[in-house]
Amino acid sequence: MAKQSTFFADMAKPFIVLVCICLAAAALLGYVHEVTEPIIEEMTLKRAEETRAAVLPGANGFTEVEVDAAALGITGAFKENNGLGYVMTAAYKGYGDDVTVTVGLDAEGTVVGISADVSKETSGVGSKVGQEDYITRYIGASGSAEIDGISGATYTSTAVKTGVNAILAAFETVKEAAK
Repeated sequence: MAKQSTFFADMAKPFIVLVCICLAAAALLGYVHEVTEPIIEEMTLKRAEETRAAVLPGANGFTEVEVDAAALGITGAFKENNGLGYVMTAAYKGYGDDVTVTVGLDAEGTVVGISADVSKETSGVGSKVGQEDYITRYIGASGSAEIDGISGATYTSTAVKTGVNAILAAFETVKEAAK
Protein backbone atom coordinates (compact mmCIF):
# COMPACT_ATOMS: atom_id res chain seq x y z
CA MET A 1 0.00 0.00 0.00
CA ALA A 2 1.30 3.44 -0.99
CA LYS A 3 2.11 5.92 1.73
CA GLN A 4 -0.49 8.65 1.81
CA SER A 5 0.85 12.21 1.80
CA THR A 6 -0.02 14.41 4.71
CA PHE A 7 0.03 18.12 5.25
CA PHE A 8 2.77 17.77 7.88
CA ALA A 9 5.06 15.65 5.70
CA ASP A 10 4.58 17.72 2.57
CA MET A 11 4.39 21.29 3.87
CA ALA A 12 5.02 21.83 7.56
CA LYS A 13 8.15 19.68 8.00
CA PRO A 14 10.18 21.36 5.18
CA PHE A 15 9.01 24.76 6.44
CA ILE A 16 10.17 24.02 10.00
CA VAL A 17 13.54 22.76 8.73
CA LEU A 18 14.07 25.92 6.65
CA VAL A 19 13.12 28.15 9.59
CA CYS A 20 15.62 26.36 11.83
CA ILE A 21 18.37 26.73 9.21
CA CYS A 22 17.58 30.46 8.85
CA LEU A 23 17.61 30.98 12.63
CA ALA A 24 20.97 29.20 12.93
CA ALA A 25 22.45 31.27 10.09
CA ALA A 26 21.12 34.53 11.59
CA ALA A 27 22.53 33.65 15.02
CA LEU A 28 25.92 32.84 13.49
CA LEU A 29 25.98 36.09 11.51
CA GLY A 30 25.03 38.05 14.63
CA TYR A 31 27.85 36.41 16.57
CA VAL A 32 30.43 37.10 13.84
CA HIS A 33 29.29 40.74 13.69
CA GLU A 34 29.56 41.07 17.46
CA VAL A 35 33.10 39.66 17.44
CA THR A 36 34.43 41.62 14.44
CA GLU A 37 32.82 45.02 15.06
CA PRO A 38 35.32 46.23 17.70
CA ILE A 39 38.25 44.96 15.61
CA ILE A 40 37.02 46.84 12.54
CA GLU A 41 36.40 49.98 14.62
CA GLU A 42 39.94 49.83 16.05
CA MET A 43 41.47 49.36 12.59
CA THR A 44 39.45 52.29 11.21
CA LEU A 45 40.61 54.59 14.01
CA LYS A 46 44.22 53.47 13.56
CA ARG A 47 44.08 54.06 9.80
CA ALA A 48 42.60 57.55 10.35
CA GLU A 49 45.35 58.41 12.86
CA GLU A 50 48.02 57.20 10.41
CA THR A 51 46.51 59.29 7.63
CA ARG A 52 46.45 62.39 9.86
CA ALA A 53 50.11 61.86 10.76
CA ALA A 54 51.02 61.38 7.08
CA VAL A 55 49.42 64.64 5.90
CA LEU A 56 50.93 66.74 8.70
CA PRO A 57 54.60 65.72 8.87
CA GLY A 58 56.18 66.03 12.30
CA ALA A 59 52.84 65.78 14.12
CA ASN A 60 52.86 64.54 17.70
CA GLY A 61 49.24 63.44 18.17
CA PHE A 62 45.94 65.15 17.61
CA THR A 63 42.99 66.50 19.56
CA GLU A 64 39.58 66.67 17.93
CA VAL A 65 38.18 70.18 17.55
CA GLU A 66 34.50 70.49 18.39
CA VAL A 67 32.78 72.32 15.52
CA ASP A 68 29.57 71.93 13.56
CA ALA A 69 31.34 69.94 10.87
CA ALA A 70 28.26 69.42 8.71
CA ALA A 71 27.57 73.16 8.57
CA LEU A 72 31.18 73.73 7.48
CA GLY A 73 31.03 71.04 4.81
CA ILE A 74 33.66 68.87 6.51
CA THR A 75 33.51 65.57 8.38
CA GLY A 76 36.13 66.19 11.07
CA ALA A 77 38.73 68.62 12.38
CA PHE A 78 41.80 67.95 14.51
CA LYS A 79 44.47 70.19 16.04
CA GLU A 80 48.02 68.92 16.31
CA ASN A 81 49.00 68.75 20.00
CA ASN A 82 52.10 70.96 19.69
CA GLY A 83 50.47 73.70 17.58
CA LEU A 84 52.08 72.51 14.33
CA GLY A 85 48.77 72.83 12.47
CA TYR A 86 45.45 71.19 11.76
CA VAL A 87 44.10 68.18 9.91
CA MET A 88 40.60 68.17 8.48
CA THR A 89 38.59 65.68 6.50
CA ALA A 90 35.76 66.10 4.04
CA ALA A 91 33.79 63.61 1.96
CA TYR A 92 32.08 64.45 -1.30
CA LYS A 93 30.40 62.32 -3.93
CA GLY A 94 32.70 60.98 -6.62
CA TYR A 95 31.69 58.71 -9.48
CA GLY A 96 31.56 55.46 -7.50
CA ASP A 97 31.05 56.62 -3.92
CA ASP A 98 32.12 59.34 -1.51
CA VAL A 99 35.74 60.44 -1.87
CA THR A 100 37.25 61.21 1.53
CA VAL A 101 39.89 63.92 1.47
CA THR A 102 42.25 64.44 4.42
CA VAL A 103 44.22 67.69 4.39
CA GLY A 104 47.07 68.80 6.64
CA LEU A 105 47.28 72.56 7.14
CA ASP A 106 50.03 74.54 8.82
CA ALA A 107 49.17 77.09 11.51
CA GLU A 108 48.49 79.74 8.83
CA GLY A 109 46.09 77.57 6.81
CA THR A 110 48.35 76.49 3.95
CA VAL A 111 48.05 72.94 2.65
CA VAL A 112 51.16 70.95 3.62
CA GLY A 113 49.86 67.44 2.96
CA ILE A 114 46.88 65.74 1.38
CA SER A 115 45.41 62.29 0.98
CA ALA A 116 42.35 61.22 -1.01
CA ASP A 117 40.67 57.85 -0.58
CA VAL A 118 39.62 56.99 -4.13
CA SER A 119 39.48 53.24 -3.52
CA LYS A 120 35.86 53.01 -4.65
CA GLU A 121 36.39 54.96 -7.84
CA THR A 122 36.92 53.43 -11.28
CA SER A 123 40.34 51.78 -11.46
CA GLY A 124 42.62 53.50 -13.94
CA VAL A 125 40.33 56.52 -14.33
CA GLY A 126 39.01 58.01 -11.07
CA SER A 127 41.76 56.29 -9.13
CA LYS A 128 44.30 58.58 -10.88
CA VAL A 129 43.03 61.44 -8.73
CA GLY A 130 44.51 59.79 -5.64
CA GLN A 131 47.95 59.41 -7.16
CA GLU A 132 50.77 61.58 -5.90
CA ASP A 133 51.43 63.41 -9.18
CA TYR A 134 47.90 64.83 -9.12
CA ILE A 135 47.10 65.16 -5.42
CA THR A 136 50.32 67.05 -4.58
CA ARG A 137 49.19 69.92 -6.83
CA TYR A 138 47.12 71.08 -3.85
CA ILE A 139 50.15 71.51 -1.60
CA GLY A 140 50.80 75.20 -0.98
CA ALA A 141 47.17 76.19 -1.55
CA SER A 142 45.46 78.53 0.89
CA GLY A 143 42.13 80.34 0.77
CA SER A 144 40.89 78.25 -2.17
CA ALA A 145 42.35 75.81 -4.65
CA GLU A 146 41.75 76.03 -8.39
CA ILE A 147 43.38 72.89 -9.70
CA ASP A 148 42.41 71.41 -13.07
CA GLY A 149 40.79 68.00 -12.92
CA ILE A 150 41.83 64.85 -14.71
CA SER A 151 40.15 64.24 -18.05
CA GLY A 152 37.73 61.33 -17.73
CA ALA A 153 37.67 61.59 -13.94
CA THR A 154 35.53 64.70 -13.65
CA TYR A 155 33.35 63.49 -10.76
CA THR A 156 36.30 62.31 -8.69
CA SER A 157 38.42 65.40 -9.44
CA THR A 158 35.49 67.63 -8.52
CA ALA A 159 34.93 65.71 -5.27
CA VAL A 160 38.56 66.24 -4.25
CA LYS A 161 38.57 69.93 -5.23
CA THR A 162 35.27 70.55 -3.43
CA GLY A 163 36.58 68.79 -0.32
CA VAL A 164 39.83 70.76 -0.29
CA ASN A 165 37.99 74.05 -0.80
CA ALA A 166 35.51 73.21 1.99
CA ILE A 167 38.44 72.50 4.30
CA LEU A 168 40.21 75.73 3.34
CA ALA A 169 36.98 77.69 3.88
CA ALA A 170 36.50 76.07 7.30
CA PHE A 171 40.04 76.79 8.49
CA GLU A 172 39.44 80.09 10.32
CA THR A 173 36.33 78.70 12.08
CA VAL A 174 38.20 75.58 13.17
CA LYS A 175 41.25 77.62 14.27
CA GLU A 176 39.02 79.87 16.37
CA ALA A 177 37.17 76.91 17.91
CA ALA A 178 40.49 75.25 18.83
CA LYS A 179 41.61 78.18 21.02
